[in-house]
Amino acid sequence: MNHYIITIFLSFILYVIFNWIHNQKTLYNLLLFLLALNLLSFNIYLIFNGVFNYQIHLPLHLCYLTEIGILASILFHTKFYYPWLLLNGLGGGITGFLNSNLMGDAMLIEHIHLYLSHFNLLLFSLILYKANFFISRSDFLKSIAFNLFLFISVIFFNIKFHSNYWFTSSKPPGMNLTSILPEWPYYLLILIGIGITSYYITFKLFSKNFNIN
Repeated sequence: MNHYIITIFLSFILYVIFNWIHNQKTLYNLLLFLLALNLLSFNIYLIFNGVFNYQIHLPLHLCYLTEIGILASILFHTKFYYPWLLLNGLGGGITGFLNSNLMGDAMLIEHIHLYLSHFNLLLFSLILYKANFFISRSDFLKSIAFNLFLFISVIFFNIKFHSNYWFTSSKPPGMNLTSILPEWPYYLLILIGIGITSYYITFKLFSKNFNIN
């Protein structure tokens, strides 16, 4: 229940930001600050306290890869990867708000990282929506192909290092959709189907905008 209380509160903050802040530069500066705060505080805390675990704390889940991609794109002033980031970000942010892969005994910094990461993805999506960002069919197909490459790479990483990024080996812990899904590999196939559906919905939403930024 606490998970949904927090996500409702964060959703309200996003609503306020979307309706009250109209300056693009201000929005990007806010996002840049939140991205840097989240990534630095999370990793510095884990490393300095000696609890960093490469099997669970590497930014290899798609949402965290997307967050790093957004940060790099803003810092280097490039929009080349924006379509891929946006296609990942909107669905990933909503998924993170509706689900959690953390148990109740997870560290506080892990919970903060989870919520702030998905908040950042949704904030990025809202910024591009306000800017009438456009996703072409070519962008859509290339992003799917790139995610397929990442997915296969993560599978090999998981096999090599006995990890579970992208939940390719087993269901994620915590309160999430997979608790009502069948066991491996069927839950994974369903999650892939949900991801593709999310991609398509995001593509249709942003292919209707007319101004390319």
